Amino acid sequence: MTPTNTATPQVRSIRPKVLFQQIEAAHPHDNIMFSVSIPSSAIGGMTLLESSILVSLAKLTGALSFFEFGTYMGATSVLLASNAPAPAHITTLDLPPDEIDARSPEGDTAALILQNDTENDNYLRRQFAQKGAFYIDRADANVQSRISRMHLNSRKLDPQGQQLAGQFDFIFIDGAHDYETVAIDTANALAMAKPDAVILWHDYRSNIHGDVTRFVDDFSRTTPVIHVENTMLALLLTGRFTSLLDR
Repeated sequence: MTPTNTATPQVRSIRPKVLFQQIEAAHPHDNIMFSVSIPSSAIGGMTLLESSILVSLAKLTGALSFFEFGTYMGATSVLLASNAPAPAHITTLDLPPDEIDARSPEGDTAALILQNDTENDNYLRRQFAQKGAFYIDRADANVQSRISRMHLNSRKLDPQGQQLAGQFDFIFIDGAHDYETVAIDTANALAMAKPDAVILWHDYRSNIHGDVTRFVDDFSRTTPVIHVENTMLALLLTGRFTSLLDR
């Protein structure tokens, strides 16, 4: 998929403290706490800073309905379910495990996994097929009850047909990282978002997944996008949240 818009990308960078200042202003008399697992040593997880950004955005916007493209280990699902108010629910989507070739390729692929976007995605799929979303499996019953799992190729997602259109406050895109899939997931996210919503992409400005950066930069030619410095998170704020992080 090749972009045709030649306008200049409009990704605005903010420091993490811009978001944290908003949290402090919203809760001037409280210690704002959140629950998080120690970051996994496995490839593909989020940093503590990225986790705090997600939770802060969810708290600031009062999000209750979450959708995640890319379950993987399930750590992000558990993070959101553990820190959102009781009525909140997370729907997380990943490939059907039985459709993934879980066989490891021959030869030494360790270097390629950390350098090549396709090999990295294939590795993450194999890990999911072999181990499943073990963070969800190990979570307590209360957290598990807030999470619904969908096993479907996101390219086959039909927001209208599956009654997902306009249903979500908070959408996190972290599935396949090729340009076309990110574009499809983003189009579906826009259809699935409520009028006032947050949509985030992970792996923006990643050293491995350059297609995510290229897509988000291209998307920003017509729609304002924010990048949180020192993270691989880019985000779109819609409706009444558009000016939430204006300095």
